[in-house]
Amino acid sequence: MNTRSWTALALVALAVVVVFFALRETHSDPDSAPGRAASQETIKPIPSNPDTVTPR
Repeated sequence: MNTRSWTALALVALAVVVVFFALRETHSDPDSAPGRAASQETIKPIPSNPDTVTPR
């Protein structure tokens, strides 16, 4: 492999790393997912003892 091939391979690897970190930051940021905060508020905790829950 000549220098041009190694340079192209390094650029592709760098692009993969940049895309990986960009996607990871986007999906780990709770403010970037507006529906996530609303859905967390509507989730009710599951009781550990079902006998203490009032029937519907």
